[in-house]
Amino acid sequence: MSSDSIRFFKFQGLANDFLILDAEHLSASRFFEDPARHVREMCHRLQGIGADGVIVAEKLDGTRADLRMHLWNADGSRAEMSGNGLRCLAAHWQQNTPFDGEELRILTDSGIKKARFLGFERTGRTIDWRIALEIGEPIFDPARIPFLPDPGSPVPLVEHPLYVGHDDVPFHVTVTSMGNPHCSLFSAGLILTPEFITGVGGMIERHSNFPNRTNVEFVEVINRHRIRVRFWERGVGNTKSSGTGSCAAAVASILRGLTERRVTVETEAGDLTVEWDEATNQITLTGIAGEVFTGEYTL
Repeated sequence: MSSDSIRFFKFQGLANDFLILDAEHLSASRFFEDPARHVREMCHRLQGIGADGVIVAEKLDGTRADLRMHLWNADGSRAEMSGNGLRCLAAHWQQNTPFDGEELRILTDSGIKKARFLGFERTGRTIDWRIALEIGEPIFDPARIPFLPDPGSPVPLVEHPLYVGHDDVPFHVTVTSMGNPHCSLFSAGLILTPEFITGVGGMIERHSNFPNRTNVEFVEVINRHRIRVRFWERGVGNTKSSGTGSCAAAVASILRGLTERRVTVETEAGDLTVEWDEATNQITLTGIAGEVFTGEYTL
């Protein structure tokens, strides 16, 4: 393998796909000279490998954490973390490296997240690992999301008016952080066409009230135990699922009193389970992740 060639592992968590690279093997390549450009080229669906993001996995000494996650969105921007991406990284480590434990501690830009392995299912040559991921406590402080609310707005920001584009009628949104910023709006009375999600999602992502941009969820409550969600992800666009987006949508539903604290999130690619523990204030995200293929990419 030449110094400009790098080994990649492509994993997906409910059709949210990531390219996983080993930090140790990147040291001799040109990747870190301009990672944003290389990420954009690698993630391009027609001219590259194709993915929603790139994860660089850095092995740590195990004192505080086992791994360090460095994450880039498909547009080359850095991201704090990703729920589906963390499960993909955990599945990769369990499958392709010597790892003996039932729990993996992963350091992200938003702190340490713990992944517990619950088993696996084999379909042909594919292994789907079922993983429970400790996301942590939801963040409601606007300064930490970050979000610029109207003066005097109550916290948490539930049903907060947000004017989008040139409309005189606001969307009423719930604004949170799951370690990365989220804006959830409920879809009652809305027709969620791809054009609507792209138009509104794209405008909210770059809304001036979100200094670091935001992820957007369009939420439909089915019953007190199930919600259906469509996603617009910051730096990626319309995706078929999102881990932290599912957590944000569930928390928004719970804050509004529409669901119980354990919720099945129905995405376009399958179901995720989100539980917000009342005693510990911790959120746990459970779902599958598996390898798609591996290969070599020349920078």
